[in-house]
Amino acid sequence: MSTISLSISTFSLSTILSVFSGLEDLNIKFYQNNYPDIIISSFNGKDIFFHENIFNEKMRSIKGIMCFSKTMEKKVFFHYKNEKYFFHLKGVDSKYEEVMNKFKKITIKNDKNLSHNKLDLYVGISSIFPFLFMDEIETDSMSISFFSYKNKKDFVPFLMQKKVRIKGLFHFNQEIDQKYLFCDILDIQNLINKNVFHSLEIKIHQEENIDKIKNILKKKFGPKFRIKTRTEEKRAFYKVINTEKIFIYFLFSLITIMTAFNLIGAIFILQLDKRENIFLLWSFGYSLYRIRRIFFHIGVIISVFGWGIGILTTYILSLLQDKYHLLKIGGKIPFPMKFTIEDFGMMTCIILTVGFFISFISSKKIEMNYSSR
Repeated sequence: MSTISLSISTFSLSTILSVFSGLEDLNIKFYQNNYPDIIISSFNGKDIFFHENIFNEKMRSIKGIMCFSKTMEKKVFFHYKNEKYFFHLKGVDSKYEEVMNKFKKITIKNDKNLSHNKLDLYVGISSIFPFLFMDEIETDSMSISFFSYKNKKDFVPFLMQKKVRIKGLFHFNQEIDQKYLFCDILDIQNLINKNVFHSLEIKIHQEENIDKIKNILKKKFGPKFRIKTRTEEKRAFYKVINTEKIFIYFLFSLITIMTAFNLIGAIFILQLDKRENIFLLWSFGYSLYRIRRIFFHIGVIISVFGWGIGILTTYILSLLQDKYHLLKIGGKIPFPMKFTIEDFGMMTCIILTVGFFISFISSKKIEMNYSSR
């Protein structure tokens, strides 16, 4: 019974940790695919200006950078048929699709004459506007408006308005598709008459150390710029993950300790059942220390068998889930499970430490009983 209890406790802990590690890995992959490795921006969201040749020379001198893209973002109102819609307009250069592999755009209209004096936009496939590129009659009713500044010293904003047309579609993820409009960064720069950008998004080679690249960039660009890695940008997400994991370890450690009381009961019952045999061994000259070791080893064997059965069951379940997708979220998405060495080490420490401690305490009781005789 004690072996079964410890097996169930180990299985529960290892299964939940495997699922948690699978979800963590899934979220980390999502951030890797949807966010750049490093972002360079100015403090307080100010515009960044660099001479093109100097800027390219600085970036090309850093080994490990695969590609980079200049971006500019504006909060705009999209006007269509007397209705207003709020969007984030993001201007990107031609390298953006290399930095963000999941970003794909499809050009529907490539006639430059039709787009003369209008801003070409790409709308998300998941957005409410994909049908607009077919609406030739109502193109004059489409425009965007946003606030801008005439110069650095002028802190009074003015409202800019520009006619637009839908040039094509893009797909990134559902959130970005519905929240953003994309265009060429040159079009925004020409619109505001400034050769500037807001952020530089960088992708590095997988084998490179991201923190090392970040330190090199700090030396190249100086302290005036904010340089953050993807992990630093999403620090709150990683902090929540680590906090939840610590809570799970703590919770199931308490459950394991409660389950281990069955082991105390089992050894105590065994001591009562074998009382005459124990006394016989003691009469033959066995020391209480050697008798105590017998019951300690019995407790250890029970703990090891319970740990082994629980771990093996979880490992088999994770293999079956990975290969056959037995459990699914909403009947479509396979439930993620990842059996990691880190979780294996933590489970081993928790289960065996509790088991060894309980076995020691239980065996100590027989020493006190017989020493009192």
